[in-house]
Amino acid sequence: MRLSHRLGQAQPRCPVRQLGQSADAHRLRSVGAGGQAVVHCPRIGYRRGVSCHTVVGGAPPGTTIRDRDSWTGSAGDHVDRMMKSANAPGIPAWLVYGILYFSSAYLGLQLATVEGIISPVWFAAGFALAGVLLHGYRVLPGIWLGGMGALLLHGLHPVGSAAIAFGEMLEALIGALLISRIAATHKLLVNTRNFLYLLLFGVLIAPLFSAAIGIGTLYLTQQLNGDQIAGSLATWWVGDATGVILIAPLILAWRTQPRCDLSARRGEIVALVLTTLLVCYLVFGNLLPPRFYDYPISYLPLAVMAWTVLRFRHRATTAILLLVAGSAFSGTYLGYGPFVQGNPTDTFVVLQLYVVSFSATALTVKAILSERQQAMNRLALAARVITHSPDGIIVTDPQGIILSANPAFFRNTGFTRQETIGSSIRKLTSVHHSADFFTSIWKQLRSTGHWEGEIWNRNSNGEILPQWLNINAIREASGKVTHYLGLYSDISRQKQVQERIHRLAYYDALTGLPNRQLFTDRLNQALKYSGRHNSRLALFFLDLDRFKNINDTLGHSIGDTVLQMTAERLTKCVRQTDTLARLGGDEFTIIIQDVNEDFDAILVAEKVVNAFREPLLVEDHELYVTPSIGISLYPDDGSDSEELIKHADTAMYRAKELGGNGFQFFAADMSDPIRWNLTVENALRRAVEQGTIQVVYQPQFDLRSGNIIGLEALARWHYKGPEETPPEVFIKVAEDTGLIHRLGDQILETACRQTMRWIKEGITGLKVSINISPLQLKQGDFTERLRRIVENSGVAPHQIELEITEGSLMENAGIMEGLLNLLSVQGFQIAIDDFGTGYSSLSYLKRLSIDRIKIDKSFIRETPHNHNDTAICRAIISMAHSLKLKVIAEGVETEEQMEFLRQERCDEVQGYIYSQAVGPKEVSEMIRQGYWNVRSEENGD
Repeated sequence: MRLSHRLGQAQPRCPVRQLGQSADAHRLRSVGAGGQAVVHCPRIGYRRGVSCHTVVGGAPPGTTIRDRDSWTGSAGDHVDRMMKSANAPGIPAWLVYGILYFSSAYLGLQLATVEGIISPVWFAAGFALAGVLLHGYRVLPGIWLGGMGALLLHGLHPVGSAAIAFGEMLEALIGALLISRIAATHKLLVNTRNFLYLLLFGVLIAPLFSAAIGIGTLYLTQQLNGDQIAGSLATWWVGDATGVILIAPLILAWRTQPRCDLSARRGEIVALVLTTLLVCYLVFGNLLPPRFYDYPISYLPLAVMAWTVLRFRHRATTAILLLVAGSAFSGTYLGYGPFVQGNPTDTFVVLQLYVVSFSATALTVKAILSERQQAMNRLALAARVITHSPDGIIVTDPQGIILSANPAFFRNTGFTRQETIGSSIRKLTSVHHSADFFTSIWKQLRSTGHWEGEIWNRNSNGEILPQWLNINAIREASGKVTHYLGLYSDISRQKQVQERIHRLAYYDALTGLPNRQLFTDRLNQALKYSGRHNSRLALFFLDLDRFKNINDTLGHSIGDTVLQMTAERLTKCVRQTDTLARLGGDEFTIIIQDVNEDFDAILVAEKVVNAFREPLLVEDHELYVTPSIGISLYPDDGSDSEELIKHADTAMYRAKELGGNGFQFFAADMSDPIRWNLTVENALRRAVEQGTIQVVYQPQFDLRSGNIIGLEALARWHYKGPEETPPEVFIKVAEDTGLIHRLGDQILETACRQTMRWIKEGITGLKVSINISPLQLKQGDFTERLRRIVENSGVAPHQIELEITEGSLMENAGIMEGLLNLLSVQGFQIAIDDFGTGYSSLSYLKRLSIDRIKIDKSFIRETPHNHNDTAICRAIISMAHSLKLKVIAEGVETEEQMEFLRQERCDEVQGYIYSQAVGPKEVSEMIRQGYWNVRSEENGD
């Protein structure tokens, strides 16, 4: 409804206006292949200027809708093209909506009938509201300019045109503000409550502002007299409301709703369009005789509208609404149809009410149907999720009778639907749990409505399997429990992995006995028990005499078998309440509780010694193995585990000193076993001072390419004559006497200087691994000394790898974690040496900054023939790779071992199959002559 003024004479015309967008101004750019559309909407900053993103149809934010229902006619295509241009580069939205507003306002002015100045339908109001809702306040200047231009073109005074155009702009702004505060733009048509907000604020309330300002302006400019104000105000208001309800939903539907592929329904689309045109022509055309208008033929379009609402989406619904409304207005304007009255004002009032009520009803029903469809889609999705869930899901009544279950439940348990539905949940329970356990579950469910935990249920075969069960109570609004929902997850595999990790962490892989970590824990627990009960405890330290000779002469395979048989014999000598453990190598310990007299410990010691009187039959060898046993007693020989271990170890060395094959109790006058051998200590001290400790290098190779990737620096010492002193001997002496710090620094300096020499010779891309003693790590200035040594040599820290034994990781775990992280930050590579043989650090391994895990040669020795070693190697490789760590295997001596490691995707190897440890000159020569290929630093090959 708007006015037109020509030469002082009031003539029929229409007012203009439009509303704005609310919180979501949608920029539309692209659509996914499936027709799913997405809306990106910077939120207009009416209050705080915040921004949001609205996603429709599942596509990523930032995409826009270019699609349309494929059946659409020219009106829909035109609107879509015009809306797209609002986002086209270089064409501002305010200009597009200004043109739309001007065009629709000019058309509305041509329909003005009431008193010659007020139009019964104002499509421009719908464009204005949709524009601000979609693009924000930036389109308001275009609305004002478009409205003012149309009014000026129809002859209204500039001041009046400006005021009325301002009212139209205010209508759009207020409507958008009110709607955006409580509803999202893309949900205005698909949510009943949101659509009612659109009707209330956009259709009913916002037009009042434009009508009041417009009528007031006309009255003040003497275009209306006082008697005309009420009727004109009502006509203006209803005209704007009609334009909003016809145009705003149309634009919103085409800009915010996803496309529906209707290519398979083209016949129905054509039929719908033709039927709509025929019905509109019958009702609003000049086809029927006047007597037919006495019948309620105006309800005929309802059938077409019902067809559209039930069968098509919002795009089609709004387009058909506009077609019917346009036919009604054009036919009535020409004097046809059931709404033509003697008075033009009465004619258009009836027509307005018909169009508004017709459109509001159709769009409300469509919103209700959309909500129901969304609910059905959610239910269907939930059903699919339940059906395809890998976890078992069951529903029971409050008494525990199974009412429903998903396929995964039947698949995991083996029960059939006939066996399960209608049965009690007790059908699944096992004797693994006591009655109190299930009583506590029901008690918690009744109090909190939720229970979660591990449970052991049985399957159809009677097997008891571990599961993780999550039970939730389903309640009515009153709080009454109607059902219980249970989610079962099969954790059998997790249990197996946990057990495997537990075995690796706490048990010796070779013998199956507790390892050092579990032994330490058991000893501490036993000491607490003895302290509480005022009882005595005996600790045995056992070492096999001359076991090294067996390893050196018959090989490690025979040695491992001897250790396994030793463990079996020792197991028969102790009670179930005692603890037998292997600390490593040929060292075993026994914890015996409740020792009343020394004689009790003597009986066990004699039993152990006697157990080895018979030879061990290993393959074709008859081997006589004898033990040396040291015994310390609690509380006689110490009050804590460290003291007892030290004294038992001292007593064991005394037993060896006396010839072995016997036992010794600790005595206060016994010398420390290392100081007892002062000659070795003095000779080693001189060697360190004179720098006669040699450093040799054993190469490490990439298993895939065969290239040499690094070298391990190894210390060698000739104590007497040309024969080498085993490193485990002189290194232990160095650690016990404090020489390890100077010796370690010498080895570091030698290895770093040699690395720099190789670089100057053109041999690059190699890292040198250096073993670091736990005692070195404990020294406060170790990192500073290490940094100084590396800087003085000129090598980069990343070319040096520090090998740290697994056992040292668990000593002062917090300090070790910080130290390793510091070394890693400084650029050093970190490797865990002898993995799996001693202390296991799996519990916090993932927190450490390490680069490589080194599989101990004891696991490689019998691989792949020994199933236990094979399984351990697989587990270590798999675990390391899952933590993104490199794996290197040491002690590789055969093609079978190398092939097994290659199949298991071990990264690197080291062993005699490639080379034993050689001097630096030999390393240079082997590389120079091409026997060892150095990987390229650029590609890492």
